[in-house]
Amino acid sequence: MNIQIPDDVKVIITMIEHSGHEAYVVGGCVRDILMGREPDDWDITTSATPEEVKRIFVKTVDTGIKHGTVTVIMRGNGYEVTTYRVDGDYADGRHPQNVRFTRSLREDLRRRDFTINAIAYNDKNGIKDEFGGIADLNRHLIKAVGDPFERFEEDALRMLRAIRFSAQLGFNIDGDTYNAICAMSNRIKNVSIERVQAELTKTLLSPHPELVTEFQETGIFIEILPELNRVLSSKDAQIIRPLLHHVPATTPMRYAALLSTLDHTEAKKVMKVLRLDNNTIDNAAQIIRYTKEEEKIPENEYGVRKAMSLYGPRLLEDLFTFADAQIQTTEDVTGLTMRGRRLHLRTIKRYCEEIISRGDCVNVRSLDISGTDLVNRGLSGAKVGETLEWLLDIVLENPRLNERETLLAMLENRF
Repeated sequence: MNIQIPDDVKVIITMIEHSGHEAYVVGGCVRDILMGREPDDWDITTSATPEEVKRIFVKTVDTGIKHGTVTVIMRGNGYEVTTYRVDGDYADGRHPQNVRFTRSLREDLRRRDFTINAIAYNDKNGIKDEFGGIADLNRHLIKAVGDPFERFEEDALRMLRAIRFSAQLGFNIDGDTYNAICAMSNRIKNVSIERVQAELTKTLLSPHPELVTEFQETGIFIEILPELNRVLSSKDAQIIRPLLHHVPATTPMRYAALLSTLDHTEAKKVMKVLRLDNNTIDNAAQIIRYTKEEEKIPENEYGVRKAMSLYGPRLLEDLFTFADAQIQTTEDVTGLTMRGRRLHLRTIKRYCEEIISRGDCVNVRSLDISGTDLVNRGLSGAKVGETLEWLLDIVLENPRLNERETLLAMLENRF
């Protein structure tokens, strides 16, 4: 089988081979090519030591020299070249205390996590598949290289990666590998919450976000995320799984769906434990908090303008999207058609589109006078904000009144 390798990668491999060493592309890039996917990056493994690699190329960076990784710079792009290695003991359940370089490709492939990631290739020798990775690709199977207990003992993060790969690729997890995850799930405490969150987020954004429940089913969340574990082990999961499919694949939307059965303050706590960024936390919490309010928006222009003023057009659009996903989810689960709710949502969405199209004023910034105008007329402090809000409410009810002279005349009558 001939795999198309980028020209720069070919040059790197050829230069290493001409220096008397072996070199292959390896891991995820080979897996993706065999699946007909475009690789995100290209990793190269070699029998050459880091010092030998550095002597071969003009420009290199010592990005992980302790573990055998040198980044080779070709035409402004960086490519990681890592020496064949055998890992030492993993005292902390995440990182080897030391590594030993080897001249054996098989030994290097044997230390990798899953068989589908333990395939190497170069144009000279073709595919090197020492552990049945291609067969497992064809079987759509995530299977640990060798003994899964040993692989997870070495690095507990691999348990999360098994579930994440399953969700991203649509593969099943091999039975022995899955059983090892269940048996060793308490070792997840050796993994930083940031790494847990990264794998959880990738799972949520994958084509199969419903597999997030496997983090609960295997016991991984019991100690580190008990509140989320409780949600995913309750009957609420029956709603969460399809809802995850119906919302767009954005981080705030998927987390809002995952935590939608919680109060927004509880959801915020879970997201803060996960060390998510503030933008995601705030957006997801607002969606959870205000989606229920969408049903209460009156079906008239004034009511919709008030909602746009309160939530802002962007959040209101997110609320519409989330509410639509909830309707679809409820219909899927119950088999009932929610005609009334759908009609209500269509009506207020239509009003919203018309309001945006006309350019109606829906916030203080869009008023035809400013706080400076009020200060110039003797107002100060809290009175300025209160008066602007008073004018805004009038304009929300009748947008045609948003003219400078009209608003100033209202001020004369008020004060």
